[in-house]
Amino acid sequence: MRLINKEIYAMEWKSLNQTKRHVFILEKVKVNGEVNSKDLAEELNVSLMTINRDLKALSENGELELVYGGAVYKKTNLSEYPMTIKREVNAYGKKLIGEYCKRLVKPYSSIFIETGTTTLAVAHEIFRTRNCTFYSNSLMVLSTLSKHKDISLFSVPGEYRDLSQGFLGVQTIDYIKDFQFDLVFVGTEGITLEHGVTLPDEVDAFTKKAIINQAKQVVLVADKTKFGLSHLYKAGEVKDFDIIITDLPKDHESFKEMSHVTNIISVAE
Repeated sequence: MRLINKEIYAMEWKSLNQTKRHVFILEKVKVNGEVNSKDLAEELNVSLMTINRDLKALSENGELELVYGGAVYKKTNLSEYPMTIKREVNAYGKKLIGEYCKRLVKPYSSIFIETGTTTLAVAHEIFRTRNCTFYSNSLMVLSTLSKHKDISLFSVPGEYRDLSQGFLGVQTIDYIKDFQFDLVFVGTEGITLEHGVTLPDEVDAFTKKAIINQAKQVVLVADKTKFGLSHLYKAGEVKDFDIIITDLPKDHESFKEMSHVTNIISVAE
């Protein structure tokens, strides 16, 4: 697997606008449990006063709790952010996941890639496998794949949802019911062993479940920020997925638990 320079990704966060700084801070506090104000100021190349204002704003929104010298994690629903912001969250981890997924794709396969920023990272990598037929209900995935030759590409219909930038619902389910895809890549907003793979949107969950049912092999791509989160609507149990690809470390408790019920692979360095 090609190595990626993490410093490049760190540089991309420097001098960001307030919204993207907030997403970066939330991602960091979600993964580490806490953040230090001075460290954030140095990482983002802004003043300590700016960071303190950011932390105060996030605290007032109920998204983290202020402590001396920084802040600690308080659960928040990143699923409510638009796709353009969510794709920046743990971008490095998602790229690692996408690169690994190239190994799973064989020439002349029929492949479905559904909505989500981690599945988008997969699309950016696997198009290099020639002579494949791709299907997607994601506007961003379709846009990415449309730039490349030597593939067949089909847009799956449905009701357009701006938040996910994808097509969902009855039309989507009706369209795919006669297909049997060789390989399906799906994402999630939350995953726990107890509650399974869950989403905050009912239509999204039902659509995802239908897509899973039409696959010979189902691959769940879930970056580490999704673990430990649970939402109202279930798309499936952890054991329903043939493979889970994540950047969650192998020594994490969730990884250990899930390894007993399915094939879970970590791309963490």
